[in-house]
Amino acid sequence: MRLEKGWVIGIALLAVAALPAQAALPFGVFEGLPRGQNAGGGILPLTGWALDDDGIERVDIYVNGVIAGIAGIRQNRPDVQLVFPGYPDAGKAGFGILLDSTPYLNDLYTITARVTSNTGEQTWLEGKQIQINNTTHNLVPFGQITYPNPSAELYGNCDLNDPTRRYSVIEGWALDQGIEIGDTGVKYVELLINGSIYANTHLNCFFSPVTGGYSNCYGLPSLDVESLFPTIANSPHARFRFVLDVGYLIEFGYSIGFHQLTIRVGDIAGQVANVAEMPVIFTCTEFTGNEGSFGYIDEPHNGFLVSGVTPVRGWALDAEGISSVRIYLDGHFVGTATYGQLRPDVTSHYPGYPNSAAPGWTFNLDTTVTSDGQHHLQAVAIDQLGASSVLGERYFTIRNEVP
Repeated sequence: MRLEKGWVIGIALLAVAALPAQAALPFGVFEGLPRGQNAGGGILPLTGWALDDDGIERVDIYVNGVIAGIAGIRQNRPDVQLVFPGYPDAGKAGFGILLDSTPYLNDLYTITARVTSNTGEQTWLEGKQIQINNTTHNLVPFGQITYPNPSAELYGNCDLNDPTRRYSVIEGWALDQGIEIGDTGVKYVELLINGSIYANTHLNCFFSPVTGGYSNCYGLPSLDVESLFPTIANSPHARFRFVLDVGYLIEFGYSIGFHQLTIRVGDIAGQVANVAEMPVIFTCTEFTGNEGSFGYIDEPHNGFLVSGVTPVRGWALDAEGISSVRIYLDGHFVGTATYGQLRPDVTSHYPGYPNSAAPGWTFNLDTTVTSDGQHHLQAVAIDQLGASSVLGERYFTIRNEVP
């Protein structure tokens, strides 16, 4: 059967119309090093942004056409959101990676990013030419103090006749890169107070339940650090932890008030670097009276939508000891939390407190006995002297009725 020309064109148009429309490809910018730098060594902080109408699933980083790592995505980029407000996650369009450059010979490399959307479309972003320069003397140790915050008040029991001691914890991580086999890795970490050595992890490391476990030590587990620097020696065990008895330090010569803490790290190759510094304040618990309780509400988070029986969780500590944790909803008492659950993360930071071995608390909030809508929750700790302190507040929405 012979078809007329018009019929052929019509059928072809119908066939084209029946095909699904092809989604737009991902797009973005690979920015490379900060401030337009085109050379570097050690850890290279590479950034960029990417968007797609279906959302971004992953961003792979390539060096001279060979995959070198997967970038972290969904990083805040309000500047991109201003230009492309209608795209999914436009405010979190950023990506970045801390690329270890030490496996590469010193040379000029093309580094780029391949973007994959949630529906599988892929785009190569325009690459950057970056000169890698690594020499041993430039690859010094690095790291940071993660606890406490700068300018923290570190309390101590300044009455040495009182057997109850109070301890302050200094935690963080340290790493070292290298290009010679066998010369890579951290050898020791030191804590200095006002420039004088307080403790060295090779000489002063010990374990004691009283001080919360390993004290003045390096090599503690650090899965969060390993995820950032997976190719660097020590990254799975890069944490350090020092413990101060501030009352003892004040009694034997350190003044009350401002002091400077420094973390100094030595590597296997013999290089030494001050990797972090922090101002703190030494003071005595005797000056404070009843300090009040402190803690945190871990769940629920602000703005959450909850229903049914909702778990409320957190932790609480007090120098006088915790008597109870009470839960209030919209200002009305609804029950007492179960106190005394293990929280090793909190115990590590606050050794020496009463209840520090098990400072966690939980409460099952029955949301079916109240109205749907936004509500206000408070957790209030009562210490052994009867003083009350608000541990935290949360605003969330209850919805039990099916629309």
